[in-house]
Amino acid sequence: MNFRRIDEHTLGISLDERTSEKDVAEIWQVFNGGGSATFTVAELVSEADAAFPSPLARTSKFLTHSVFNRYHSETEMMRYLKRLEARDLSLTTSMTPLGSCTMKLNAASEMVPISWAEFSRIHPFAPLRQTRGYQTLFQQLEHWLGEITGFAGISLQPNAGSQGEFAGLLVIRAWHANRGQPHRNICLIPTSAHGTNPASAVMAGLNVVAVACDKEGNIDASDLRAKAEAHRADLAALMVTYPSTHGVFEENIREICDIVHEYGGQVYMDGANLNAQVGLCRPTDLGADVCHLNLH
Repeated sequence: MNFRRIDEHTLGISLDERTSEKDVAEIWQVFNGGGSATFTVAELVSEADAAFPSPLARTSKFLTHSVFNRYHSETEMMRYLKRLEARDLSLTTSMTPLGSCTMKLNAASEMVPISWAEFSRIHPFAPLRQTRGYQTLFQQLEHWLGEITGFAGISLQPNAGSQGEFAGLLVIRAWHANRGQPHRNICLIPTSAHGTNPASAVMAGLNVVAVACDKEGNIDASDLRAKAEAHRADLAALMVTYPSTHGVFEENIREICDIVHEYGGQVYMDGANLNAQVGLCRPTDLGADVCHLNLH
């Protein structure tokens, strides 16, 4: 059993829907010097008052929409959810119009292990000595990802591409601040970029400047240089997706990265399509400084 010591007189205990009455009785036994408690869970439940005290008690009606009262069997509920699913645009019914990072599917066999008790039932604050298997998995994955990307450090913390963008941009801002240039706050983003790119940049405290693309969706290098030079004193980063959202390997990607570095900025590579790079090239070979990885 793991108890969290808060102070000299307080312990924290985590219980959830998987906790049984037997588990609770065993916890009481720990605090009773090994002896069984003189009361039961059922007795305490019968004495508990589940009412909310005024003024915390709700007085207005809730869940009044018909959808909350229309389905009264598991079958009806399942069919309702299936109808909602059928309205979704996905690769199973159509072409995905934007968001090349979504144009991949994880096989069910890859997802099943996530539900194994050996993976899913560990508490996030469990002592390190009880999580050595997890640590081995993390270290191996970080090492492998480092090999295929070339980066010196890997973080498994963000759990989505958008969160990876936000975390990566914060790292770039911290890098500039550490070099005595915290004023650098301009982020160049091509007009063909994913919508999350400018959103993440704004959340990270950066000001977005759009970079033009040609008629085929490639970054206009001359416009990039002009924008980088215009903001040379405050340039923080360029966000670029490679291969691009259009699924194209831009031939001048190294020139693009060199231009940004020339004016003191860092290159954030959106790794939404990293699958297309694995075994062929690495983000660091192209000039990227930070990258999030969408691996499928």
